[in-house]
Amino acid sequence: MTRARPFSLLVGALVGAGIVWAAGQVATYDGRQRIDLAGWAETRHAWDREMMPGARWATDELCTDDLPCDQAVTSETLTMYRFADHADAVAAARRFAGEAYKSGWIVVRFEPGALTADQRLDFVSVLDCIHVGVTEDGVEC
Repeated sequence: MTRARPFSLLVGALVGAGIVWAAGQVATYDGRQRIDLAGWAETRHAWDREMMPGARWATDELCTDDLPCDQAVTSETLTMYRFADHADAVAAARRFAGEAYKSGWIVVRFEPGALTADQRLDFVSVLDCIHVGVTEDGVEC
């Protein structure tokens, strides 16, 4: 029995460590990190087309060493950028201050005067709720 006890303790410790690791992954998971902007560039939804008329891929022209996004979609009203690194998203939002909104790893830069304040709020409210149950601001989706 004394041999079984150290083994049981080891198994218990490993299981406990696994539970702690899994809880940490759940607590830090943010589905917005995985948002693919393709859905915005190639949409068939009327609301999306209204919010982003003329939406098109712009990754090759907008994502540079200076602006290290991994996807970009632009339109007549706004441009969306997705970043692999959250710190890069924060920096881009600061760079576009006044006309920008950050939602996780996505930064939206609004074209001045293209959307009303209510339309901007509607757009970011939808964006904030993609792949999450609660937004960064604590709003339940």
